[in-house]
Amino acid sequence: MQLPASNEKLAGAMADERTPLIQRVDIRPHRDRYPHHRLRFVCTTILSSVIFVGGIVAVVLFSLGTFDDHREEAPASKQSLLSTSQIPDGWLRKTATEYEELQSILLNTPDAEQAREWSKYYTSGPHLAGKNLSQALWTKEKWQEFGIENSLIVDYDVYINYPKSHRLALLEKSKKTDQTSDGPAATEKEWKVTYEARLEEDVLNEDKSSQLADRIPTFHGYSASGNVTAPYVFVNYGTYKDFEDLLAAKVDLEGKIALAKYGGVFRGLKVKRAQELGMVGVVMYSDPGDDGEVTEKNGHATYPDGPARQPSSVQRGSVQFLSTSYKSVQSSSTNTSRLRSWRSYHARLPFEARRPPSTR
Repeated sequence: MQLPASNEKLAGAMADERTPLIQRVDIRPHRDRYPHHRLRFVCTTILSSVIFVGGIVAVVLFSLGTFDDHREEAPASKQSLLSTSQIPDGWLRKTATEYEELQSILLNTPDAEQAREWSKYYTSGPHLAGKNLSQALWTKEKWQEFGIENSLIVDYDVYINYPKSHRLALLEKSKKTDQTSDGPAATEKEWKVTYEARLEEDVLNEDKSSQLADRIPTFHGYSASGNVTAPYVFVNYGTYKDFEDLLAAKVDLEGKIALAKYGGVFRGLKVKRAQELGMVGVVMYSDPGDDGEVTEKNGHATYPDGPARQPSSVQRGSVQFLSTSYKSVQSSSTNTSRLRSWRSYHARLPFEARRPPSTR
């Protein structure tokens, strides 16, 4: 094959840094892919323009026509359009009940007095997880009365704890302590109880649930069993920033008990951060200053006579680490991790032994 003169010149020249690694060699002159290439291009452009302009004109004409129809028929069908606009798009009309009929049932069937009666029943006794089977049976029977025959009570294996006893006391060192005394026996004599929390809410004549012998004690779910005696540090709301401020101020937290107010963050996160910083316990309380404007001082009666918080009320709840996910509490590795965390969920000082976590 004979190369063009330009290619022969490149082939004969000495290669240098500007010489391309791959040279282009023309073996035939360029030709269009299709015959009449220019004619096809012009026709395609004209046809596309006509379709595009026609589509715009059709949309404009349709919009103007629909607007005129609505303007003329609006007075005669105003009520019909209003009713139709209230029907959700998801209503497929595949049931025998029309939307208006169903709406009427939902709005008119519930009875306020009956709702008040049932609410009073559910709140008349404690229904802690795993407790008060009678309420579960009553609920199942109600559903069966409503026509849901396949109403069942299903058992689950759960990992929860119930308190056996609890105590919170403030100790003060005796002034008559022999400074030379040392050892556990001598240490016990050095301290005396200056204050002991009642850890009980007031018994109210108007609230029968406060009079029950098996009422729920003041405790934190998933808190630890143990007895902790140590100095305490006020940590405000126990948020991450509160702890960071204490660390920045060179406050020693390791081996101390955190005294935290409720609020700001979930109570379990307060315990989690305290544990991470080496603290051995957390005591949480409701600060009356956080009650807002609805207080007895501002003229509001306290529960049960009004909306203000009853002074002896104690918040209960879980201190589980909700930000940590456990795959299975049945595996030995997970149980070890959970139980290790349990030993740091101290919420009382000192704290007598509680019942171990139940597996039912």
